[in-house]
Amino acid sequence: MVSLAFGIATGLTIAWGLWPVEFINADPSDLRSSYKDDYVRMIGAGYELDGNLDAARAQLAQLKFANPTAALNQLLVQPNSPARQTNAIVALAQDLGLNISATEFVRAPTPEPPAISANAAPTPNAITYRVAEKSVLTCTDEPGDARLRFFVRDAQGRDLPNIAIEIRWESGEEVVVTGLKPEQGPGYADFDAAPGTYQSNIQNAAGESATDLIVGTAPANCKTDRGATPRGWKIVFRQK
Repeated sequence: MVSLAFGIATGLTIAWGLWPVEFINADPSDLRSSYKDDYVRMIGAGYELDGNLDAARAQLAQLKFANPTAALNQLLVQPNSPARQTNAIVALAQDLGLNISATEFVRAPTPEPPAISANAAPTPNAITYRVAEKSVLTCTDEPGDARLRFFVRDAQGRDLPNIAIEIRWESGEEVVVTGLKPEQGPGYADFDAAPGTYQSNIQNAAGESATDLIVGTAPANCKTDRGATPRGWKIVFRQK
């Protein structure tokens, strides 16, 4: 019995102390309940910004809810939820054809944007962002599809979720939102980029833009390319 107890104690010490299990690249469906709730809120916020229903549907499917309607209804009845978050989730659920059973939840009308005078002064104490890092990624960093990888942080360096980033190029524009890939960190977002030149900035915020983000065609041989072809960028936006 003494040997058995010693063996169990030794095994637990090794498993919990010396070599604990580390989860890497976990699937969103593996998140615990509170994190899934945050994930749904960020999906709703992203849909509110870009209106991309297909992307929102795909992101929600990653959570693998047995009953998505029940999951969203349960989230809506949580106390002290901000009105904007609730409205975003209601809008998403209705557009996905899910039945919001609680009758008190009514989709909020889209507010009219306020008129802005041409001579209006900037809002005092507005949060501004600077480009803290802008580094090119080669085919060694991005062996598959080219990507723009964004990180948004506050002035103390802490990741910021639910921040919208505008991306523009010659033939279009897109918005991505931080926090939708929690395994990469709450302040992370990315964008699959075709060959071209891009620029980006934090949506609805003052500050610097990341410009001249050139993405080249994938080289035939990454080894001989020696990093000459840009296949993506790492952009860090940080609050001033």
